[in-house]
Amino acid sequence: MNQNFLMSLFSTIAAQFHGLDSGKPSTWPLVPRLFLLLVLYGLTVGILWISPLSDYANELEKSIEKENTLRAEFTDKLGKAANLNLLKKQRDEVAITVEGLEKQLPNNTEMSGLLLSISQMGRGQHLQPELFKPEEPIFKQYYAIIPVTFRAKGDYHDFARFAADVANLPRIVNLSNLTITPRDEGALTLETTVRTYRYLDPSEVAAQTKGPKEGK
Repeated sequence: MNQNFLMSLFSTIAAQFHGLDSGKPSTWPLVPRLFLLLVLYGLTVGILWISPLSDYANELEKSIEKENTLRAEFTDKLGKAANLNLLKKQRDEVAITVEGLEKQLPNNTEMSGLLLSISQMGRGQHLQPELFKPEEPIFKQYYAIIPVTFRAKGDYHDFARFAADVANLPRIVNLSNLTITPRDEGALTLETTVRTYRYLDPSEVAAQTKGPKEGK
């Protein structure tokens, strides 16, 4: 009996789908109209569901990238913060080193005194100076090299003591291109280039900085 009822019901419902006018859905029987509404509702919900999900997926991907960037920045800053005391200590050590080097470089006004001291050192070690000629300075960005051609008469021990005195100067001075040639009566001639260094004045630094830019 139930089977016959269900078959009869199905036949009644199916009969409502026959002869439908697609151009006038308002004239359809109840069941086809309800079915059409359900289909339209399902399509509408599906479109509205799929479209926002693609937008959300893009936003989620961007948020993940931003989160990774922020995590990396946080990790980097955390590491720097943890090493802050060590970095400060290293900075102080570098500052002390730089200050010590600065003291070894005279300025322009102190250079003449340094050259006079070097000349007097040779006399103090019994050398007989024959030439003490400052050459043209070699300018760098923040300092200048002052080469001095030095020639004197003496013996090996005098030269050695003179070189030791130069090495013990509080300023940066070195000897280069050193040659020793024999002379009459057992004497020797020492010729060398004494290289000294000095700070550039602010105007000289500006000129050195400006010059390369203009040339470029």
